[in-house]
Amino acid sequence: MSKKPRVDFYKLNSQSTLALNRFCCQLADKVVKLGHSVFVRTQSEDESHMLDDLMWTFSDSSFLPHAIQQRDNDADAPVTIGHDTNHESAYLLINLSADVPSNIDSFERIAEVINDAPQLVNQGRARYAAYKQQDYPLHYHEIKI
Repeated sequence: MSKKPRVDFYKLNSQSTLALNRFCCQLADKVVKLGHSVFVRTQSEDESHMLDDLMWTFSDSSFLPHAIQQRDNDADAPVTIGHDTNHESAYLLINLSADVPSNIDSFERIAEVINDAPQLVNQGRARYAAYKQQDYPLHYHEIKI
């Protein structure tokens, strides 16, 4: 049996979707600078495009190379954004969707990013319980922005 990926929950003390997406970009940027690949799983195609736009502009001092799953023909991009659960693998999965992806064991790390919006908190609690029931190593971080 393979080792289960570590799951980190990041809870932002804000209800801002923009703040949540900016944090996601910062986390992806940090992981890419460490030499790893990232898959960002969004809830929808629209959310994927919004995050794509933000990754071009979130930092004045750097650019985060990325591609949208099944649209951009850039297999070398260290960050892939998509809402399809059938992404092969990457070092880190940043999950912005409402459910636990079916293929989480193909990642080394999972980042669950939520904010104080009641719907996201409730969805996050459900995912936390699902991971806990399956004995994934869980870690929780309060992020003040």
